Amino acid sequence: SFFTANNSAVIKKKGKKAQAVASSDQHNSLDGVENQLPLPVTGYGVWVSEIMLQQTRVEAVIPYYIKWMKSFPTVHDLADASEEDVNAHWAGLGFYRRARLLHKGAKLV
Repeated sequence: SFFTANNSAVIKKKGKKAQAVASSDQHNSLDGVENQLPLPVTGYGVWVSEIMLQQTRVEAVIPYYIKWMKSFPTVHDLADASEEDVNAHWAGLGFYRRARLLHKGAKLV
């Protein structure tokens, strides 16, 4: 019947998905990774990375992110920065509106 056919397809999909997740968990262990990260992971850092990664490849963002986080390690450092300094650090990533809004958001925090 239609119900049985659709039901078994869902079960198979769920089974494959569960198997893929279990396999991924086994091969992507995070033991020791935190020691390899160049910068601490913070909510602010995640926010910055999310904004930078909009419409931009990860490979392109990494050097900009590291430079940004070293220059503006906290949201307060970003809020205190001049617009010119923020734009200078963003130069090359494009979509400069993202930098302006990130800077404006930091000032509101």
